[in-house]
Amino acid sequence: MILLSSIYFLLIIAFTIGILQIHHAKNKNIQNISVIIAARNEEKFLPGLLAKLIQQNYPVDKFEIIIADDRSTDRTAKIVHDFQQKFPNIKYLHIEKENPHLLGKKGALQKAIESASNEILAFTDADCLPSKNWLREINLHFTKNIDYLAGYSPLLLSPSFFFYLKNLERASHFAVVAGSIGLGWLITSSARNIAYRKSVFQKSEGFSEIGHIRSGDDDLLLQKMAKNIRKAGFIFSKDAIVPSRDKENKKEMLDLESRRASKWKYYPLSVQLMTLFIFLYYLIFATYFLIHLFKLDFSSIFWLNLFLKIGSEFLLLMTFLSKTHKLRYLAFFPLAELFYIPYFIFFGLKGTFGKYRWKN
Repeated sequence: MILLSSIYFLLIIAFTIGILQIHHAKNKNIQNISVIIAARNEEKFLPGLLAKLIQQNYPVDKFEIIIADDRSTDRTAKIVHDFQQKFPNIKYLHIEKENPHLLGKKGALQKAIESASNEILAFTDADCLPSKNWLREINLHFTKNIDYLAGYSPLLLSPSFFFYLKNLERASHFAVVAGSIGLGWLITSSARNIAYRKSVFQKSEGFSEIGHIRSGDDDLLLQKMAKNIRKAGFIFSKDAIVPSRDKENKKEMLDLESRRASKWKYYPLSVQLMTLFIFLYYLIFATYFLIHLFKLDFSSIFWLNLFLKIGSEFLLLMTFLSKTHKLRYLAFFPLAELFYIPYFIFFGLKGTFGKYRWKN
């Protein structure tokens, strides 16, 4: 157990060091940016997103907004057309049917990327609310040698016990995103807040080889593009944070978390081995903890194992949350520790062996 905990400790500390390794030069030129959103039946959230995008603190002639309407049956088209009257830089693309070779959002994203006028592509989702300085921060960090940028996307919920637990889990994901980028090991990201070069997407042959997978337009694409990315970065600035709305019903939440876990079998071997180790370690640790708790056996070895796991996780989250100005989430860290292992194990199994439903 000490050996397993020590390996886990070193892995988490490595991600923490990766976060500390990220330093950015600042770009002084105003670059052209294409903002891309794939939207399907988003009449409820699209007006909020478009209102944020047309109010960006960025020269109007330096960015365009591309909405790829992915077979919507609601008022998505009308909403976009209404906003085009206020902001002519909005492009509307309609996808009539799903491309059997580009499942999920990939068909809509492919069409939008092909139509983009600019080299720098910024991506978010219809249920997100970027700050008015989002594009300014992307431009500031997109220097000549940067090919890929990621940013933080916490959940928008009413402050509550559930809110802090969910956002701590989300923060742990983005801490790994940032830490792996700092280590130069590009393993995961989130499409809610990323930007990359169109030329790198094209050089990597886009979604070919992963088009048959419904999910993975963010992390699987990143892993595919990794060999062509000269340098990646993570933006910690609070102006680059893109809050997103959580799913409104339990079924949608379960499907989302299952989709996230379902891509494991398509990951590179190194990432599969790492996540498999974490999964098995959590299983063993949970068993070890319960046995010692039942026997009331709190030896020094028990406390050392506890320290190696919990201490490293706390340090990783503290480092990330201090950089993103969300340290208040740590108040619920002890409770999150109790819930996270069963959460990780459940969705790891459900995503790998179970089924989930894609968005209607």
